[in-house]
This record gives sequence, C-alpha cells and structure tokens, in this order.
Amino acid sequence: MARIPDRFDLWVRKARECGDPVRRVDLVLGSLVALGDWYFFNQGSKQKPQVAEVEMEQGRYVLVFSDAGRIGEMLDEAGRGRDGEKVIAIPTIAAMAWCLEREAEGYAGLLVNPGDYAVLVPMEQLRVFEDDWKKRGAREASGFWIPNLTTEEEDFWQENGL
Repeated sequence: MARIPDRFDLWVRKARECGDPVRRVDLVLGSLVALGDWYFFNQGSKQKPQVAEVEMEQGRYVLVFSDAGRIGEMLDEAGRGRDGEKVIAIPTIAAMAWCLEREAEGYAGLLVNPGDYAVLVPMEQLRVFEDDWKKRGAREASGFWIPNLTTEEEDFWQENGL
C-alpha cells in the first residue's frame, strides 16, 4: 500500500524543486533538525546494536529515518515483520553528532528515508550545516534556519507552521 506523504515528505518535495543540489540538501537538513529524534534501523541485537548501512558507488551511507514507522514499512516490504527492538531513536542533536563521528569510519554520508522520498546527504554538507548551526547559537528549541530563502520559500515554511 502506498504511503501517504507526511510533513517531512512535503519538505523533501519542496527541496527537490530547488535547482541547486547544495541548497537542496540544506533544506532537507533543516527539516531533519526540526524533528525531535532521528531513527535508525538496528541490524544487531538489543545488547549489541548495529545501525544499518548501505553500500553505494559513492561509498557507505548510514540509513536515517524521519520516523519509526518508516522502519516498520521497510521491514513489511522485505517480508520480515515489524519488531520494536529494531528501532533506535536518538535525539536530533546527538544523532547529528553521532553521524558525523561515522565519517572517521569511512562513511560518505547519510541516506535519509530510503524509498520514494530518499535523500543523500554527504558528510561534508552535514558537517558544514552543523558548524553553521553552532555558530548561530545551537538552540534546538528556537527552530531552524535555512540560508538565503526566497520569498516564495519563506511563505511556504510560514504556511506550514514553521
């Protein structure tokens, strides 16, 4: 059954309209940082968790999900059945830092929401985004900032309660 697009999917659709690939990823990262948690698929056990990854031409990518339900849907599609122990939820700021630490292990970036609304986020762009966020005061509760919004983009974000 097809998934009904949620707010995050709406943000990804809007980002895809942007012609600049760097800006597109910044828009998606701004949307990810607005979430309370990032979700990871645990391929290991409860005692020895192992976050799922995917190997692509560009390198290894950490799988990141915008909500836990997406992991369940991925398991359903694979015929594996849902299992709550297979979901790891990490608060957004800690998740971003943890993902950046994976760069030293050779990860090229993040694959966010594999499927129709998938987005590849290179580690370098994640690092730049986090650095900019920290320079602005690193206040999670104050929302997020997307540089150089056009008037149309700003109206879109305001209309969607952001």
